[in-house]
Amino acid sequence: MQIEGEAVYTDAAGKRHSIEGIAALPDNISLQKLKISGSFSFDELSCDNLKLEGECVGKSIVGKKISVEGTFEVNSVQVETFKLSGSADIEKIVAKEILMESRDGSIDAIKCDKLKIFHEDINEVGSAILSKIFGGRISHHNNSRVHIKTIDTETIHLENCAVEIIKCKNAFIGSNCAVEKLFVAGKCKIADNSTVGETIRTQSEP
Repeated sequence: MQIEGEAVYTDAAGKRHSIEGIAALPDNISLQKLKISGSFSFDELSCDNLKLEGECVGKSIVGKKISVEGTFEVNSVQVETFKLSGSADIEKIVAKEILMESRDGSIDAIKCDKLKIFHEDINEVGSAILSKIFGGRISHHNNSRVHIKTIDTETIHLENCAVEIIKCKNAFIGSNCAVEKLFVAGKCKIADNSTVGETIRTQSEP
């Protein structure tokens, strides 16, 4: 694992360590906690509690809780709780609960109990301030979406998503969504400015 920035981690034995600058940890490492402000990359990581402010690129991560503010590009994720504010590029994620504040990125497959993807829009005043601070680089992408191939979940609440197939018990499709096929057993609400190509009622949970 390669880390660049500031990091504090607790190893499998419960010993606390800190990093400033650039450092390398053994591959296939197992950690209790890892908190990073910066960037890191890894092959396989087992971490009970990961908190990231920045960006990461990795192959496989297993843990209990992941919290990200930034960009998260990982092939395989297996975790109890996944929270993200930013952009995700994931091949497969398995979790109990997923909460994402995003309207950018792509995910091949999601399997979880509860899924919510939303985005808090910046008002005009806030956008003007940020644009001034960042030299006009802040732009609105009102139609941008998170692209997902398949979702298998109990309860789903989506905004700003383009999804090929959803299988769920209860579905709440919010604004700016495009869904090709929706398999739903229970409640189903679809916003006026979203489209669902085909809704298929099922008798049992997916």
